Amino acid sequence: MFSDQDDLERFLLSRPATGRRNGTAPDAPRERTREVLAGLGDPQEAVRTVHVAGTAGKGSVCAFVASLLTRHGFRVGVQASPHVYGIRERFRLGDLPGRADVLDDRLAAVAGSVAAVEARRGERCSFFEVVTALGFAAVAGRADYAVVETGIGGRLDPTNVVARTDKLAVLTAIGMDHVDMLGSTLGEIATQKAGILPVGGRAVLARGGPETDAAVAREAARRDTLVDVVDVAAAAALARIGPGGTTVDLAGWSDVPLGLHGRHQAGNAVLALHAVSVLARRDGWRLDPLAVRQGLALTSLPGRFERRTVAGTPVVLDGAHDALKLSALATTVAETHPGAPVTWVLALARDKDLGEAVRAVAGAGARVVATGLPGGEHPSRHWSPSEIAAAATAAGVSAVAVADPADAVDHALATGGGDPVVVTGSFRLPGAVASRLDRAAVPEGQPA
Repeated sequence: MFSDQDDLERFLLSRPATGRRNGTAPDAPRERTREVLAGLGDPQEAVRTVHVAGTAGKGSVCAFVASLLTRHGFRVGVQASPHVYGIRERFRLGDLPGRADVLDDRLAAVAGSVAAVEARRGERCSFFEVVTALGFAAVAGRADYAVVETGIGGRLDPTNVVARTDKLAVLTAIGMDHVDMLGSTLGEIATQKAGILPVGGRAVLARGGPETDAAVAREAARRDTLVDVVDVAAAAALARIGPGGTTVDLAGWSDVPLGLHGRHQAGNAVLALHAVSVLARRDGWRLDPLAVRQGLALTSLPGRFERRTVAGTPVVLDGAHDALKLSALATTVAETHPGAPVTWVLALARDKDLGEAVRAVAGAGARVVATGLPGGEHPSRHWSPSEIAAAATAAGVSAVAVADPADAVDHALATGGGDPVVVTGSFRLPGAVASRLDRAAVPEGQPA
């Protein structure tokens, strides 16, 4: 049906960007997805599932869980979003992107079911709805566990279609997130995230603030869900951060290196390990110390503190795109390069609080090079480079606007005096600039 990844991507990107359109019910995206999956024989019910929601850390927790399970000998399918460099990142089997032939085979059936649902409902299925259906279809029969990352929220998310009571829900850090759809308070947003809790099942929660934890507890009581609360802040506080990476002490394991870098990743790793320990106890297998150590150390994920060295300058590519994620990134940068002034190449979507985002990086920044996003993004959906630069200036940070992201990175490298450059604010940015950087970059750990 599709000869290569470009054909697959063109088909998926031909779908509407969002499923929540004027004139449709709020739960239409989830219900359309449910109907598409029913036409495929409900593949989402075929595999034991770990379902991850939250504001920050979802992708990292999914990656840690999948790596831990893989090192214990299980076949693991992962649905993740967004992709950074190629659409097959959204469909992983083990450590590898989904095979093109598998996706092609399953997409033919998915496309047929999508067409039937659209004809019956008179509504088009969105990109994420089709991707979600394809992810479940690609994993069925090929995995022992599925690890599924929500898109937005939880209760009404297209991924929230697994009825199995043995689904394990994991809730990461919760903050102000998509307030136009999820609610204007932390409690309202947490209630939406907690909508993935399985009735009569189990869940693992990263301890947050009183408002979010209370909202999750109310939803858990309503659904009769047993929730384990994990103190991720304590794990993060004890992590050791340096130029060589991140290490953490865990119950029974000391000096464990993490494949993902940063103090916040220590919290994500502990949350993931707790989730996997719940699966082990429930499903009758044991955690193996070597597999735990390897699983955490070998975890990788595109767009999370990816490091390059370009003409002696350290460069970080990261998809942090709101104040909560940018604050964690700024902490990691400061601990990795203590005392070094940092240049931030920054782009941001308009649904993010610009002032909060800029303030999150201001304390760790010498300056901001404000930029835009590559073609295909509607300009009205993003803060313009001049608006970002003005906000940075108001926060007391020197700033300049350079519209093209690749040119912005070149400018940062040419004028930064060899100090660290961090490219962030959107998962679109690493994909826009990585190829230019890689032509001049030295792999991490090798001399420049």
